[in-house]
Amino acid sequence: MTKVIDKNEARLPFFGDRLSFVPGLDPLGLQNPSAYAYSTLLPGLNNVTGRLRSYSFYCWLLSEYARQIQTTDPKEQKRFIRRAEYILALIAAHQETNGVAGSNYAARQLKLGETKFDISFATYNPDGTTINTYWQYSLGVLGQYYLGSLRQIGLIEEPLDANGNLLGIYRRTSSKELLVSGEALAAAFDENVTSENKELFLSCIRKGTIDLKQVEELSSDFNLAHIRFGTEEHSLLLLLLLDIDEPANAVISQKSMRKATLLHLLQYANNHESGVEQRRFTFNAYQSKGEVNNQTDDCLFGWYYYQLNEYWQVACTAILNGLLDYLQKEKGAGWILLQDLLLETSNGIIELLVVDELIESGDVTIAEALAIELDQEQILYQALMKEDGLNRMAISFNLIWQLYQQNKQYLDRLEEYTSSIGIESKHDIVSFCRKFERYVTLPVRQFLEEFLLSNIIYRHQYVAYHKIGGGSQSTQKFIIEDNYIRYIGNFEPGYTGPRLRSLINFLRDLGLLDAEGKLTDAGRLQLAQN
Repeated sequence: MTKVIDKNEARLPFFGDRLSFVPGLDPLGLQNPSAYAYSTLLPGLNNVTGRLRSYSFYCWLLSEYARQIQTTDPKEQKRFIRRAEYILALIAAHQETNGVAGSNYAARQLKLGETKFDISFATYNPDGTTINTYWQYSLGVLGQYYLGSLRQIGLIEEPLDANGNLLGIYRRTSSKELLVSGEALAAAFDENVTSENKELFLSCIRKGTIDLKQVEELSSDFNLAHIRFGTEEHSLLLLLLLDIDEPANAVISQKSMRKATLLHLLQYANNHESGVEQRRFTFNAYQSKGEVNNQTDDCLFGWYYYQLNEYWQVACTAILNGLLDYLQKEKGAGWILLQDLLLETSNGIIELLVVDELIESGDVTIAEALAIELDQEQILYQALMKEDGLNRMAISFNLIWQLYQQNKQYLDRLEEYTSSIGIESKHDIVSFCRKFERYVTLPVRQFLEEFLLSNIIYRHQYVAYHKIGGGSQSTQKFIIEDNYIRYIGNFEPGYTGPRLRSLINFLRDLGLLDAEGKLTDAGRLQLAQN
């Protein structure tokens, strides 16, 4: 039989092919409900859409492509877009502006002391490949970061040919039914660019070269971090964020969760002198259980669910992390009987819980353990992030019990919410709490062993095998063979990115929040008007 492990690679008999181990993401597959929740609450942006003015820039750029190039060849459009993006990256690097993709590459070019830059060389290798250029993805930053958001929010579209087939290129929208169309936003951007700078920018794209003086000349009009207040571009970008979630699908849905989230962020900043920050906002939504003045707010309730599931996925991942840490420290690269690992870790957790006077022994029931007053969820989260091994595992179980205790009365409403947005996971926090209701009569010892085996070990195996598919890379953190387990690697727990930081940055770009996340006079005006 082929060895299971050979030189840090797996040769699994039932797969046959050699597998290499990679870190991977979400080892228990528990982050998807969180991601689905925030995607419904903040459509039209993502965690890497760094600057709001990029939305109007790309609309303008596609308009200019249609005017200047007039070809439906996808390769030509990609070349045009990539050259434009590299110019933007040079401008951002020269001005030390954050949030513009490709600027790290551009900054390295500037540090070389060059005064003239070959745009062709920075965007493509001689053989037409893009590796080690300013951006590897073929359609540039637009294709990798912005395309999905711009289409969802109704600014760009992919046209069809005479036979109804997609052309493989993109254009700005022009529908009169849209509150903010790509055409209108392109025109607004154009108004904020002088005719001289417009011609210079397009000329640099055509020639494939730009010098430092030209970069400086273009900086005032093509600074993506600066949206001129009082202009049509500023008004339309704000209106875009306040529009319904998916303007192109207005017939299907009139939801406005993005607008509601935006106003909640401004209200939070108005109520807190320290300003708004994404985690403080979600913690606040969790503490309020999604209520405003004792009334459930649909948007805030969504953020409550998001943070609740985040606590859950972090706690479970921390348990996996602590288990693997214990396994490595005790056995290194050696094998241990799986049942012995479960017994040792469960006993170790119980000893810690007894020392902390949370239980008298492992024989008390879960119901008795729940009767003890536990620390608040955020305190437990902060504590588990500082610990490792068995200590991290024990605190994580405390957090899970606390989540059940503090949220069990809201389970019906949480189920209604997850059903309404299409979350059908059997492994989110709501599904677990429903199952947990049947476990409260179990002894703590039995619960710990069953949870570790089912929710951690078997769950990770299932997720890791599912990710392999027909590939040759595995995210497994351990190998099990003949009921023996062996350490492979570990994974640190952490929160997902809920897009709130991007929205907060957009509000800064619009001047509604200052650099510290505090409400400005313009932000107060928006609150008053909405």
